[in-house]
Amino acid sequence: MEIIINTALIRELRRQKSWSQEQLASIAGLSLRTVQRIEKEGICSLESSQAIASAFELDAASLQIDTVKELGDRGVRKGRFWGMLGSTAGAICAYSAITYSLISGNITSLQAGVSYGAIGLFCGLTYLAIAVLSDYFRKNRIGYE
Repeated sequence: MEIIINTALIRELRRQKSWSQEQLASIAGLSLRTVQRIEKEGICSLESSQAIASAFELDAASLQIDTVKELGDRGVRKGRFWGMLGSTAGAICAYSAITYSLISGNITSLQAGVSYGAIGLFCGLTYLAIAVLSDYFRKNRIGYE
């Protein structure tokens, strides 16, 4: 059974004790390569997790990551990124169309200014809604399996 562990925590604990990866491997009874892989990938066996936790005099569960929460947070961040990217792409297209219409003489500079302002306001409100809703979903664990 593979366990997902907090690599940042392991590095921090090692730093606090001034241990190298080699020293941790020796104390935990693991190979250096295993410790390197665990710190890089964050995936290890239950036995390796217990060995590392024992080296730090901790419970093995304290090194594990709550995968449901972590994956859910990752999904929220990914959704926020794509939502804002889509809104930005829409704003760029709208600004381009307004500029083209202004240059070709189809609209006046007053109409262009009002349109730019409206698009800017709409994009700002869209960004705000994405940020607020994604934080709400994360805090209330909506969308977590």
